Amino acid sequence: MRNHFPIYNLAKSIIPASRRYNRWGSNRYRGNCDGRLFADLILRYGAKSVADPMIGSGTTADCVRDLNAHGAGIQYWGGDLNQGFNLVTDDIPGMFDFVWIHPPYWNLIRYSQRETDLSNAPTYEVFLEQLTVCLERCYAALNPGGRLAVLVGDMHWKGKFITLTRDVQNLEGRVGQIRAIIVKAMANCWSDINASPHRGTLPLDGIKVRHETCIVFRKPKL
Repeated sequence: MRNHFPIYNLAKSIIPASRRYNRWGSNRYRGNCDGRLFADLILRYGAKSVADPMIGSGTTADCVRDLNAHGAGIQYWGGDLNQGFNLVTDDIPGMFDFVWIHPPYWNLIRYSQRETDLSNAPTYEVFLEQLTVCLERCYAALNPGGRLAVLVGDMHWKGKFITLTRDVQNLEGRVGQIRAIIVKAMANCWSDINASPHRGTLPLDGIKVRHETCIVFRKPKL
């Protein structure tokens, strides 16, 4: 199955920057990732049921469709705020072997005008509280032994370095045991392209954020 897709075949914890694979999802959707890491993790863990509560442009749905076309037999559920599903207040329907979530990085990109949108949280503290609720709901939807993969990134904001990756890692115990931390290099970061003194996003000490981090948690077996 792996030979049919240009996935990373993870053996190391660092993924170098590379040209985007555009078959899954849309690169016109801001903050969208290209799906190869998602596909690799599904195949690595042999997941037969997968959920994505923030599907955005549909990258994960497209990926699972292709995997199933090659006989993977994966049950998939996807939801999104744009489709009326709000992870802050709604439980994920069903139980799954693998839950993938690529949430907003607070207000780095504003995805909508909805008050319930995580990207519209008035402060980082409120955002982190809401994100914690979301991740706990993801964990609750895992089968015993299942994995939760959270793709997040750090950012500069008004003279501070916002360490979202650290704060997600600190949820270990509440959302499972950390099994892997994968650093994914990236180019053309939104925070760099749109940096301005007015927005307060200029890189501290002249060092730009050029990576995202995928933290993989595991739910204990019974």
